[in-house]
Order: sequence, then structure tokens, then C-alpha cells
Amino acid sequence: MNLSITPKFQTFQRAKQANQNQSYQTNSTVSLPKYANTLVKDTVSFGNTPRQLVTVADHLQAQIAADSGRLSRIATTYLDVLESVASGLKEKGFLFDRAYCELNPVKSPKSYTSKVVRSGHFKVPDTIRATLYCNNAYDLSVLNDGLLPEMQKRGYILSTTERTIKDLVKRGYVPNAVEEADLSKEITVPDLDIRLENVSEQVTKLDPHLRYSISKPQKSGYEDIQMRFIRDFDKKKNPIQHELIILFGPHYSKAKHDESKYVYDALRKFDELSMKFSDDTIGSHSHKANRYIELITQMFRGKISEKLFLNAKNKDLYDISDEIPIHFTETDIGMFNNYFSGLHDRMSSVYAEAKKAASSSDSAKKQLSKDLRHDRNCLNEIKDILSNTIEHFNYQSDLKKT
Repeated sequence: MNLSITPKFQTFQRAKQANQNQSYQTNSTVSLPKYANTLVKDTVSFGNTPRQLVTVADHLQAQIAADSGRLSRIATTYLDVLESVASGLKEKGFLFDRAYCELNPVKSPKSYTSKVVRSGHFKVPDTIRATLYCNNAYDLSVLNDGLLPEMQKRGYILSTTERTIKDLVKRGYVPNAVEEADLSKEITVPDLDIRLENVSEQVTKLDPHLRYSISKPQKSGYEDIQMRFIRDFDKKKNPIQHELIILFGPHYSKAKHDESKYVYDALRKFDELSMKFSDDTIGSHSHKANRYIELITQMFRGKISEKLFLNAKNKDLYDISDEIPIHFTETDIGMFNNYFSGLHDRMSSVYAEAKKAASSSDSAKKQLSKDLRHDRNCLNEIKDILSNTIEHFNYQSDLKKT
């Protein structure tokens, strides 16, 4: 019997310790693969036949699937509650789209498992999720005095989360002398994140325990209010997280999905590279590789993401139908190709440095070669997706001209 159990949760402590003890790392400034000395399979194999291969992720996914019926019933109740609340707060700008929320009210077993594997944590904050529209979201009193009390009346209270003191200071928190000594310490706070532009001056409209919930919009220009509820009656027994996202309206919701499909999902694949470019020395191959990734990210956020969200917000909040055009010129496309060409070159150089710094172990060098092939394929996949994105938006732009 051949038994191998090799989970791939790189955030676990043993994986971290393993990365700190690289057998082939002799130069601290040399970048090495993220998973250079971690286990690369999450399989449990009995014998040699493929049908007997079971992954840890498969087991978790099966458990979630078996519980899907119960989760669906809980989600239905949650949507009923939100529909009732939104109806009562219609004059404050709230709108509930039942058909939209019923598309995916429960996170799929595959998506749930993927999130656990990526994060290394079994707590998934959006197991059950829903969306409300509010064309008056910039007035925080509609949240503090309207939505939250109405949800509490129906048995749903804000969950809690952990945030570092350093993060809370950015939100206006004033630490005491003891807390100042360790800003990395975490504090339990309500699970509410107000990611809106220019609402900090309205902090007094929030109850005192909520006043450190105001952050900033995403770098893509995306704005929303996110929160997680739990049912008050089961808060002491591992309660299920009920996520709620508040958007400006249906146009903004569509922009969110389009941006995710055409930009965000592709850019997130940079995180799947085996190599982490950790040497930030100016002029190093690693530093230049990171710079190319930044330039690619900035290009697509500026050319697409920010415009999508601004156009959608103008429609939902101000009834402005005119759109900022989204189009890539030949010069833009040339820069795009040059960025990826440069990134490929710099990544190859980083791997070449890593091989020189490696021990004489053949297995270490073989792993580096394997990781390089993986990363080249990954970059090619990202470029293909983004090339299709450019083609899509240029086609849409040409249609609007006719």
C-alpha cells in the first residue's frame, strides 16, 4: 500500500517554517518560489490506480455539498428577511432584486473549497450572500439608523472580525499606551467595512462601536459597503456567516461582474506564480519583474476598471447616460505586449539566479525548472485573457460609434 498525505495549505505554520529553512537558499536577496519547500500535492493515495486518488479538497467539497440543502433553506430565509427590510426602507433608497440574489445565494462547494485552500482558513465569510441596492448609500444614517436596526429586529446582528491596531489607526482609532507598543495586535470589531469615497466626515452618524468601519474604495475605483450578519440565537455555536453587499444600483452590479470577468480574475492569477519576487533592491531582476506586474495592473485598472465603475455610478445615482469611452489604442497594445515581454525576461533571470544559488541537489534544481515552466504557462494564460479583454472592449467601443 502506497500512502501519501500531502496537504497544500501553505499558510499553515509548518509550511512557513519550511520556507524559512530552504536547503538551497544561500543568498537572502535571491527570490525563490513561494512553495519552494512545501508539499505540492493534497492527495491521499491508496495503491497506484488513479481512481483511488482522493484529495483533501475533494473531501471538503463533498462535505459542503452534503450540507447544501440546509444552507439553501437558511439562505431562503435570509433573502425573505432582506426583502422585507428593503421594502420598509424604500423611501431611504433601498431596493432588493430577488431574482438577482437567487442566482447564487449560497457559495458553491467548489468555490468554497477553493477559498479555503487559498486562505488556509476554514472560516468563509460569504457562505451565504446577498446584495442590496441603495441610491443613497453616501448618507451613512440610512445604514446606522435604518438597515442595521431593522435587521436586528429580525434576529440578525453584525458578526465580528479581527483587525490589527495598525489597520484601525488608519480608520481613526486612537490606541492606548499598551496598544501603541504592538500595533500588530488584533482587536475584535464589528464585521462592517464601508468602502465609499469621501464619507469620513460622516463618522458621527455611526454608533461609537462602528466608527472604525470606514475605509477606502478599492484601487480599481470599486465602492461598496460590506457586512456579515449572524443569527442572534445561534451566535454561540459556530454561526453561519451571512454576507451583505450594498451597491449603488443594478448598473453598478453589472459593472462589478464585468470588471471581475475581464480584469480582476486575470490580474489575480499573478498570485498563482510559484516565484515570489521578494528582492526589492532597486535595479534587481525581481524588482523589475514586480514593476512590470504593477504597470500591467495599472493599465487595466485605469483603462477599464475605473471607467466601468464611474459610468455605472453616474447612471445609478445621477441618471447620467453618457459614458467615458473604454478603448485601447495601437500604442496601448504595443505597451501591453512590451510589458509582458519584459516580465518574461525578468522572471527567467530571477530563476537563473535562484538556480545558481541552489545547492547541488538535483531535486532542488528540477523543482526550479518545473516552477519556471509553470510560471511561463501562467503568464501566457494571463496575457491571453487580457488580450481577449482588449479585443472585447475595443469591439464594444466600435459598436457604439456606429
